[in-house]
Amino acid sequence: MPLFQLLSSPQTYRPCPQNMLVDAEFREHWLTTFAEHFNLIVELAAETYGPAGREAALRAQESLNSQLAALRQKPDMLGALDLEVLGILREQALRSHGIPDAFAKMKARENAAMVPLFAQVASELDGHSDFLEALLLAVEGAFAGNIFDMGATATAGMFTDNSPDFFKIRTEVGGKRPWLVDDFDAFARRMTANPAHQKALIFVDNAGSDIVLGMVPLARLLAKRGTRVCLLANSLPSLNDITFQELGPLLRTLGEHDAELKRLLAARRIYAAASGGGTPLIDLRHVSDWCNYEARDADLVIFQGMGRGLESNFDAALTVDAVNMCMIKERIIAERHQGKVFDVVLRFRPPSAALRP
Repeated sequence: MPLFQLLSSPQTYRPCPQNMLVDAEFREHWLTTFAEHFNLIVELAAETYGPAGREAALRAQESLNSQLAALRQKPDMLGALDLEVLGILREQALRSHGIPDAFAKMKARENAAMVPLFAQVASELDGHSDFLEALLLAVEGAFAGNIFDMGATATAGMFTDNSPDFFKIRTEVGGKRPWLVDDFDAFARRMTANPAHQKALIFVDNAGSDIVLGMVPLARLLAKRGTRVCLLANSLPSLNDITFQELGPLLRTLGEHDAELKRLLAARRIYAAASGGGTPLIDLRHVSDWCNYEARDADLVIFQGMGRGLESNFDAALTVDAVNMCMIKERIIAERHQGKVFDVVLRFRPPSAALRP
C-alpha cells in the first residue's frame, strides 16, 4: 500500500511516538493490557459466533499470550515494537483462528440504538444560525460519541450491556474548556474564514455513538457549508471500529432519518471510502490506493479517536490543515500528555505551523 501523499516529511514520519524498545514502562503497560483485554474479546467472539467462536478465540488468546510473553523476554524480536505492532499481532491471532470480527454483533446493536437519536442531533445543529456555535456543539458531540471505545481500559467494561448516554456526556464535555489540548479557537477561525475547505478527509473511529452521533453530524455540518467530506473507515475489522463495509449502509440508513443528509449523500457531498487500516491506529506509510486517490484534492485532514489521533499521528506533519481530536480513555496516555482519563484533545495545525515539542 502507498505512502499517504499529504505527508510533508515522509522521511521523518513515525506513526507512534512511543518506542517500546526503550520505554520499559510503556511496554509493560501495554503488554499487560493487551493480555487482559483479550478476555473481553473471547466473550464477544462467543456472542458473535457462538460456542465454536469462543473456542477459536481461546486458541487465538493462547497464541497472542505466547507472543506477548516472548516480547517480554526479547522486546526487539520483531525489530520494532509500538502500539501499531501490538495491534497487528492481535488481529493476526484472531484472523488466523477464524475470528474476523468478534465485535460484529456489538457494533450492529450500538448502531441500531443510536440511529433513532441522529435526527435530534442534526436538528440541534441546524438550530444554530451562528456557524461557530454549531461547530462547537458538533465538536463536543464528537468528543462525547468517542467514549464508546471497547479497546480502552477506562471504557471497555462500561458498555458491554449498556449504551453511552450521549447527551449527558456531551453536556459534561461542554463545561470542560479549556480542554487538555484546546486549539478550538484557531480551528474555528480557519473554519469560519472564506473560502471554506474544498474537501475534508476524516479518519473515523468507532461504531455506535462515535460515528452516528459524533462524526456524521460533524461531516453534515461541514458539507452544508460547502466542503466535500470523505469519511475514511478501516478496510478490515478491529475492535469496535467502524469498517468501510459497515459505514456505507449505515450512512444510507441515517439518510432515511434526515432529509438533508440524504440530499448530501445523493450529491456525494458526504461519502465513505476505505483507509487501508486494519488496527485502531493508522500508519500513513501504508494507506489504501483509494485513500490516496481521495487525498489528491483534500485541504483538510481530521484524525479522530485516541488511536488514530493521539496514540498515532499526533505529530504527523501534513501539507494541508490537520486536526487531531479525541477523548482520552487510557491512564498512561493521559499521563504522557499531562492530563487525566476522560480529558479531551483538539489540536489544529495549519500546514506551515511548526510542530510543538
